[in-house]
Amino acid sequence: MKPLKPPLVLAVLLLVIGLAVPAVPQQAPPLVVLHFNDDYQLTAVDQGKAGGLDRLAGLVRQYRARERCTLLLFAGDLISPSVESSVFKGAQLIDGLNLLGVDAAALGNHEFDYGPAELLKRIAESKFPWLVANALFPGARPFPSTRQFIVRSVCGTNVGIFGLITPETATSSSPGGTWFVDPIPVARVLIPIMRRAGAQRIIALTHLHVEDDERLLRSVAEVDLVIGGHEHDPLTRTVGGRLIAKAGSDAKWLGVTRIPLQGAPTASHELLTVDEKSPTDPAMTALVKRYTDQLARDLELVIGETTISLDARNQVVRQQEAPLGNYIADAMRAAVSADVAITNGGGIRTNAVLPAGSIRRRDVFAWLPFGNVVVKASVRGAAIRSALENGVSQWQQVGGRFPQVSGLSYTFNPDRTLGSRVLDVKVGGQPLDDNATYTVATNDFMLGGGDGYAMLRSGEVLVSAAGGPLMVTVVIEAVQRARVISPKVEGRITISR
Repeated sequence: MKPLKPPLVLAVLLLVIGLAVPAVPQQAPPLVVLHFNDDYQLTAVDQGKAGGLDRLAGLVRQYRARERCTLLLFAGDLISPSVESSVFKGAQLIDGLNLLGVDAAALGNHEFDYGPAELLKRIAESKFPWLVANALFPGARPFPSTRQFIVRSVCGTNVGIFGLITPETATSSSPGGTWFVDPIPVARVLIPIMRRAGAQRIIALTHLHVEDDERLLRSVAEVDLVIGGHEHDPLTRTVGGRLIAKAGSDAKWLGVTRIPLQGAPTASHELLTVDEKSPTDPAMTALVKRYTDQLARDLELVIGETTISLDARNQVVRQQEAPLGNYIADAMRAAVSADVAITNGGGIRTNAVLPAGSIRRRDVFAWLPFGNVVVKASVRGAAIRSALENGVSQWQQVGGRFPQVSGLSYTFNPDRTLGSRVLDVKVGGQPLDDNATYTVATNDFMLGGGDGYAMLRSGEVLVSAAGGPLMVTVVIEAVQRARVISPKVEGRITISR
């Protein structure tokens, strides 16, 4: 018998060793959750230096190509507000998320900004499921066309994902008859149902304040991971070894969170910056260009000019008399011939200063992106006083309910107790009479009780949302008529300490 050649001997030895030593099981790869939240436009922000769905899509494509087990989740606030959405009502972003191939999205409070009917149109256009477990339609039915949870098989493990939305949506947006319940009891009821549906790993996809996310993890031990939104800055928190991760806003970051598919739910998190150095996705770039070109044709039209800079920063429109706030309130009052006008500073957006010079249609849409309507109601003076008290109740928090006004003036002390901050109110230069009746121009969001202005519903509606003009149209037409505007501080709002 001929001796075996060395290579053949080695092969036989390896075969014997392989048969004698049990194989070591391969470690299953982790689940890689790609996530973003609070994205209000397709295009990049910060003068094009950050964000952009075309860049985000490029990063997502890279990760999907190299990671076996991935999910792409969106944690709410998509449809509004932005200049784009003032025209397209969020349809452009639905197209964007469809192209991204999002696995699931949670409803955020801004999904309701154009009302439930418009939201239902956007949901119908979506090729991904919208999740929300604690939003109910009249009759205590789940919000139409959404799902409370889904279960997806990822690399052999069933991953359950359920959605939660902040109950503040009832007053911070325009949800119509939709009502919102405490997310914690809902989660407790939902978890066993998800387990019966086969869920082995459970992810809460939330649009809550981070304190509520922490409360969720403290209260519901079965939740393995929270992927959240609502806060606009990136953050992570850990409760009992379980992670909460949020990825900022405006697609400026892509969250990459890894969690084992079996064993202890110890997750790790990294944040990828989305900027000019990021790869782009050609298909998304084409989509962005199509919408940008369509938008540009309408929004670049110059409608007038301002002789002063117009400051829309939050600390101005939400804490003091603002020339821009005065101009908007004046235009609203004139549009419906009211005695006074009250509009919430949080409805004036951009958080930026427009320098003196040309005013384009785009600028007005940026200031007033919500599609609100100017309405008119007849209310008693006591309701106006109560409205102003509500408006200054969150002054320290730079709350969006702060009232910009026309036809009246008021003095308040932000250091006094809630309910007694307003010291003096005058209408047309005369003291406010609590028992007299005044006509008030406001926006449909506030008249519906938004931002805590339920007292405005106490009177008779003279011009409803069905018959009133859009705020943005009212302001555009006012600028077009005047051609040159020079609003200024006039002593309408005085802070006394």
